[in-house]
Amino acid sequence: MIIKSKQVIERICVFHNSEEEACQAMQKLAEEGYSKNTRQGGTQFGRVTITELSQLDQEILLSRFPNIVIHKIKSLFSDETYHYVYYTEHERIIERREN
Repeated sequence: MIIKSKQVIERICVFHNSEEEACQAMQKLAEEGYSKNTRQGGTQFGRVTITELSQLDQEILLSRFPNIVIHKIKSLFSDETYHYVYYTEHERIIERREN
């Protein structure tokens, strides 16, 4: 086995209160050396992931992050209302070593 290189990667997980806020934050994070959104799950809305929330998820998020905005959208196909947040994940290389 030949290991070509090693790197230490920092990953941050970010909630955003609006799509506009997310775009501004992602631009700032890119300037600080972070990657674009690496999140693969959920629904992609532009460059932001929309993560659907259960009632329990909402309660947990609000207890941990009291300033978070939980959005609501009515289903086009039923009388259900869905709750979601804008969420992204970003990475940057902290240390890289070539062997």
